[in-house]
Amino acid sequence: MVACLAACGAQPRATAPRPAAAAPYWQQRADYTIRARLDDQSGVLAATGTLAYVNQSPDTLRELWVHQHLNAFRPASIWSQVDARENRTRFQALAEPDFAYERFTAPPTVDGVPVRVDYPGAPDSTVARLTLARPLAPGARVEVGFAWEARPSTVPRRQGRKGRHVDFAQWYPKVAVYDRGGWQVNALQPAGEFYGEFGDFTVTLDVAADQVCGATGVPVAGDPGWPSAGGRKVVTFAARDVHHFGFSCDPEYRYEGGTYVRTARVVGQRYRTWDTVAIHVLYRPGDDSTWGRGVAVRRTAEALGWLESVFGAYGYPQVTNLHRLDGGGTEFPMMMMNGSAGAGLILHELGHIYAYGMLANNEWRSGWMDEGLTSYQEAWRDARTRIDRGRVQQMREPRWEAPAMPDSVARRSMAYFAGPAAQPMGTNAKDFSDFARYNQMVYGRAEQMYGQLRDVLGDTLFRAFLRDYHARWAFRHVDRAAMQSSAETVAGRSLEWFFAQWVDSTGVQRYRLRDVRSVPSGSEWVTTARLVREGRYRHPMPVGVRTAQGWTIVRGDAGRDEQALTIRTTAPPDLVRLDPLGVTEDWFAAGERWTPPPAP
Repeated sequence: MVACLAACGAQPRATAPRPAAAAPYWQQRADYTIRARLDDQSGVLAATGTLAYVNQSPDTLRELWVHQHLNAFRPASIWSQVDARENRTRFQALAEPDFAYERFTAPPTVDGVPVRVDYPGAPDSTVARLTLARPLAPGARVEVGFAWEARPSTVPRRQGRKGRHVDFAQWYPKVAVYDRGGWQVNALQPAGEFYGEFGDFTVTLDVAADQVCGATGVPVAGDPGWPSAGGRKVVTFAARDVHHFGFSCDPEYRYEGGTYVRTARVVGQRYRTWDTVAIHVLYRPGDDSTWGRGVAVRRTAEALGWLESVFGAYGYPQVTNLHRLDGGGTEFPMMMMNGSAGAGLILHELGHIYAYGMLANNEWRSGWMDEGLTSYQEAWRDARTRIDRGRVQQMREPRWEAPAMPDSVARRSMAYFAGPAAQPMGTNAKDFSDFARYNQMVYGRAEQMYGQLRDVLGDTLFRAFLRDYHARWAFRHVDRAAMQSSAETVAGRSLEWFFAQWVDSTGVQRYRLRDVRSVPSGSEWVTTARLVREGRYRHPMPVGVRTAQGWTIVRGDAGRDEQALTIRTTAPPDLVRLDPLGVTEDWFAAGERWTPPPAP
């Protein structure tokens, strides 16, 4: 017997939240108790459960909204409509029994009373409204009862099934977030992901005796290997302070485990931490050389060590890394479903357990907050950022200068980020013109933004910003105002100009040098230049003077459109250049250079 290993159409529109500083912070509480039985021949999960929902807001609620996200992966969903419009074929033509679904098998109840369910976005059924018989006052608690069936699709996308392998993600009636902007409800579609309320989960799975499962949480009742009647076994998992619970099962899963041991003492955390974090890896036959032999375990531990150095202490007792059907990866609190054991993918998805898992932003409204940040820290760890590449090259050769970008690339970049079709990264996910542009903005463009924020703050303050952000906001909902507040706290100045331009507008950084001259003055040389802003985005642009000893660099004032700069060197300059190490996103900076005339 193999053990089950855990530790191992029209739709309601979300309203814009008020800034974090505008009102006292609060968040709702959503605790789930679920019992589910998996028929792994059909892939159908039959479940019952209760949601204990506490209204900690100052508002009286007259309805509850829940998501049934698996209904996206079927014909007639908004997801399928978007796929068809953008010439992708995935779920719109699937027939029984291949499409996914999540459907109630009995009317939901609130404190034992059946309630009406409406689907305002029909035929899409990823958002459901429950009308309350009695208003839910501030501070009041209700218990919502659910009975439902769920099934992944045979075409994997963040979920899926093949044979007896199942990846269950977003598989239960997931209560929508009610925050200072009201109910945050969105039909699931290709652009955008999720947003959830924190709570405690107790999930009991009844599965075939030979199934091996990885899940959010740790087993707390019924040894994972204990059998039950009829060749089945039952195990209960518990997870605290999470906003989702996912799991995967496969009778052919192989297991490897390890530990991450924190060497530094954690002081002053306002949440519980563990000195030793369990690492659980589940992989399939054929993965022995890519996942097994300690590869995935080691990469997971290394990623966790890096992330703790960037953000702060990991807030869970375990992390599970398992091989799913779909490519790429999807994050869950305490768990990653990955399509490979690549070091970059593991670092990216584990990074999401920080940014989105513990720092829980609304991924429909502000995907740039987690996707861009996670992409940037991944490149940062591998020294692939502009800043790190420039520093490495300068250490090798003090006189090195960043190569020029081809004019054709610069023109395409200018057209994309500042042209009429450009969209700000702060655009709501569903309002991007297409899925490709959404990805380019919330991943690539946002990654650029974090690089430029690091350049504005400097390494010491950038690290301090990330640690302050995590320390203040872990296990809470975050928005731009929360992130900006942490950056401004460590910087000691307003950064509204920076966040406003990158998040709310489109454009590029473009500066020019004017009236450059260098003259001897006693025992030194004095170089003067006029720095002029021509692009929409502001930045404290670096200007460098190169001598035989290397570069001397000063920075301009981001708040000034035109300014005079003076650089003093002890040796005669042979080159004056804008952004000589290529640390900024000014694609034209390499062309802004001045060579002093030869000495007479």
